[in-house]
Amino acid sequence: MNKQLFAAIGTAFSAFSFVACMAGEVPQGIDQETGGELVSEAEQAILDGTPASPSEAMVVRVWIPDGSCSGTLLSSSRVLTAAHCFKSANPADYTVTYSGTNRAVSQILTHPSAASGVDVGILVLSTPFSLGALTEYPQVNVSDTDHLIGREVTCYGYGAEDVGGTCTDDDDCAAGFHCNEDKGRCYKPTTTLRKGEFTIISDHEDTNKWFQLDVPNASGQIPLPGDSGGPCILDNPDWGTKHLVGVTKAGNHTNYSRYTSREAYATWVLAND
Repeated sequence: MNKQLFAAIGTAFSAFSFVACMAGEVPQGIDQETGGELVSEAEQAILDGTPASPSEAMVVRVWIPDGSCSGTLLSSSRVLTAAHCFKSANPADYTVTYSGTNRAVSQILTHPSAASGVDVGILVLSTPFSLGALTEYPQVNVSDTDHLIGREVTCYGYGAEDVGGTCTDDDDCAAGFHCNEDKGRCYKPTTTLRKGEFTIISDHEDTNKWFQLDVPNASGQIPLPGDSGGPCILDNPDWGTKHLVGVTKAGNHTNYSRYTSREAYATWVLAND
């Protein structure tokens, strides 16, 4: 996903710039979704961002007018992404790519509360991907955001891999970088899906709609433009399930990254899956 290059102990690391089933009684202090101990906000994972396989979390690239976003396959024919990626009301203006295979879009579904911050939508594909009946998609579960605070998640995206100086147009950027005029910064695009490990922290404005990531983590990882719509996944290796708990909404290139929480969108998604 998007990355910045950070120096750590003299070596240049490529920093990726860029979830729940309740089953019976569990002891206090144990994560009901992962079965592991709850993680404090200070105990975040410290991993370098690495290239990822799209099949890890069924992540797609969503080609939109004048750019791209990221998204997650909910099924072979439906993609969850950020509503702010819907720059056009015409489905023909969008293409979804999964593992090098393209699909056209036949329908755009926008969450009814997108204008008030539930920044998610669904793209219905004209032709399903041929993925097989046994393909496992990340689960979307109805649960409060409070249950996510302090937990470690893996977040994915096809966003920029590096950030450069300020700009007003491409002429201000170094070779290989392009100007994001909305942010006034130079970014280097990537064709590689990337992932990073983050800790979920509370959002200071609305804990029912959103959560934030503790960014940058110790490896310098943080989402960047193009990661919008990409997922945060809570993995349960003991049960063999992955939970989609957040969708990339907004952020900057330094210390802020906000995700739309499953609490705000799960019911709607399940009704439209």
